[in-house]
Amino acid sequence: MSVGSEIRTTPFHKMHVDAGAKMVPFAGYEMPVSYPLGIKKEHTHTRLRAGLFDVSHMGQIKFMKCLLVTHLE
Repeated sequence: MSVGSEIRTTPFHKMHVDAGAKMVPFAGYEMPVSYPLGIKKEHTHTRLRAGLFDVSHMGQIKFMKCLLVTHLE
């Protein structure tokens, strides 16, 4: 990261912190890398129930109204 740049947070940041996630800088955002129960428990939970992957740091697309009809289904 360049001098003067700041680490951003995603809309799920508080949820990660409240869950006890270990947070690290990644691609300009503070992102979770692990949780207190460990990777095996995370894996088992996701396989048996559901998992959530926060993609809000991966990019944004701005749609212009005049192009929506021709470019989206």
